[in-house]
Amino acid sequence: MVDKYDYDVETKVKTKNINLSKDQWQCYSDTPNDVIKTVNKFFTYILFVCETPVLAQKTAYAYLERYVTWGFLDSECCQVATDMINKYYNSDINRWQCMSEELIKG
Repeated sequence: MVDKYDYDVETKVKTKNINLSKDQWQCYSDTPNDVIKTVNKFFTYILFVCETPVLAQKTAYAYLERYVTWGFLDSECCQVATDMINKYYNSDINRWQCMSEELIKG
């Protein structure tokens, strides 16, 4: 899941790369490999720039909406994203956290 460390050249900060497979994402079996690579790269970026797990989740869901054709907003993929966020931030948010906080603020 969140498995190896790299250094961001500009900031010289240690970052964790996301390298999930199609099976680990639990998206549709016909999802192209380049989509998986793109989602992994952007998810790595989300974890790097978002300050809180809820913001990371909200940003991830907004981004994954682009890939709804391959099931990235299905419950399984959303749970995988939330699990990775929880692991990265050492948090315990649920799959609906960013949506419930929107309702509370609204």
